[in-house]
Amino acid sequence: MEDITRQLYAYDNLAVLNDELVLPSESVDLIYLDPPFNSNSTYNLPFKNLGKDVAAVAAFQDTWAWGPEEDEHLARLDAGPRTKLLADVVRFAQQIRGPRTSVNLAAYLVNMAVRLIPMRRVLKRTGSIYLHCDPTANSYLRLLMDAIFGQDNFRNEIVWRIGWVSGFKTQKRGWIRNHDTILYYVASPEAIKHFNKEYLPYPEGYVRRDGKRPTGRGFPIEDTWNCSEGDRLDSIMIKSFSREKLGYPTQKNLDLLERIVKASSNPGDLVLDPFCGCGTAMHAAELHQRQWIGIDISRFSAGLVRERLLKNIPTLSDEDILVFGLPQSLGEARTLAANDKFEFEKWVCGAIGAHGMYHNPGDKGADGGVDGVIEFYPLIMGKTPQKELAIVQVKGGNVTPDAVRALYATVKRFDATAGVLVCFADQMTTVENNRNLDTFADAAGEYPVIQGYTVEDLLQQKPINLPTYRLRDDARLTP
Repeated sequence: MEDITRQLYAYDNLAVLNDELVLPSESVDLIYLDPPFNSNSTYNLPFKNLGKDVAAVAAFQDTWAWGPEEDEHLARLDAGPRTKLLADVVRFAQQIRGPRTSVNLAAYLVNMAVRLIPMRRVLKRTGSIYLHCDPTANSYLRLLMDAIFGQDNFRNEIVWRIGWVSGFKTQKRGWIRNHDTILYYVASPEAIKHFNKEYLPYPEGYVRRDGKRPTGRGFPIEDTWNCSEGDRLDSIMIKSFSREKLGYPTQKNLDLLERIVKASSNPGDLVLDPFCGCGTAMHAAELHQRQWIGIDISRFSAGLVRERLLKNIPTLSDEDILVFGLPQSLGEARTLAANDKFEFEKWVCGAIGAHGMYHNPGDKGADGGVDGVIEFYPLIMGKTPQKELAIVQVKGGNVTPDAVRALYATVKRFDATAGVLVCFADQMTTVENNRNLDTFADAAGEYPVIQGYTVEDLLQQKPINLPTYRLRDDARLTP
């Protein structure tokens, strides 16, 4: 394990969790995981205001099917005297759910089981784990957690009210589902001594039975969250205009993760998120002086997390965050581009902070001319900064004159302000000779409407020539 534990891994988390050099036994103070819920859904990376004729790219598929790898996982669980119970849970799920859903649920559970086992290994005796889930599979996950972490180490089933019901939900027959569940376990009873109890302030006008207003800290927070006006932890997903919103599917809000980080860790402790997505847990850990490790199989996610932290934490520099599994050299970048152009595209978009891609990886056909979009805010004196868009196209091979000219047409078609064509340096002559020479300006200077940006620049972490003023994701850090 490196001395500096701001680490991102763009790998399958099973490999990282089982690597004792990366994660030694009893090295982690807090684990938060928000894994796929077995919702049988494909989650997209949407981006608003770019027309309805462009399909959003799939960020990840929360669908599961049984295959040879699942057979191997189940055989290993069966072979271990302590893990055979987990195999029994998987088989029980196969039987109880019926023929249409049993295979998907069983595949999901066996994949979760083999990942939760090494999470138990890496957790300190004083450590805690929070497993975020919804009703799709939470009862089965509770059985897995009881078997792995011990029923006696279960502490709470936290109910997080997602938001305040409105709109189409009010038309639904029956009870309206409006919560997620967070299963809170500890590694041993020692962890409770390290729990930092939090309080909500007494509401205005509150008095005790004797008519006097209390002078203490307030009400201790219970295991029902966002259930009163005094405890607002609404889901980021229902706040369509939130500055914090990154357009990443299943994104959780920063306040929620800050509560967990502050309650079950202390400054200097190590926080692990093995399904880190867009990095909210890493963001919360960094804000509260915790060390952290984030893992996500998506190259896009790894790049997005890094870009998010650098944008929102002014004290962080490029060298502070170690990223593994992404190209680190020109040769590695060329190899990725040659072997898998869609993974190359996702890596580039994540690394430069281009959110929202507009075709499904591996699908053939037109992508609308949009691989990603960068938000920026030109600074105009005397005016409130307004969001503008730069269309991003990524080319891992030859760049044709028609492709350069088409980018300008795409920018105009989507009413964007700028366009960036990312390519290798040996293709930049074509870009410069064929790009439109229009410019736009703000208080800081003048910028090309169409520009090239090289992979070599990306690897050297040079900025794209766009206005640098940005509204930060966290309003408290807005300049």
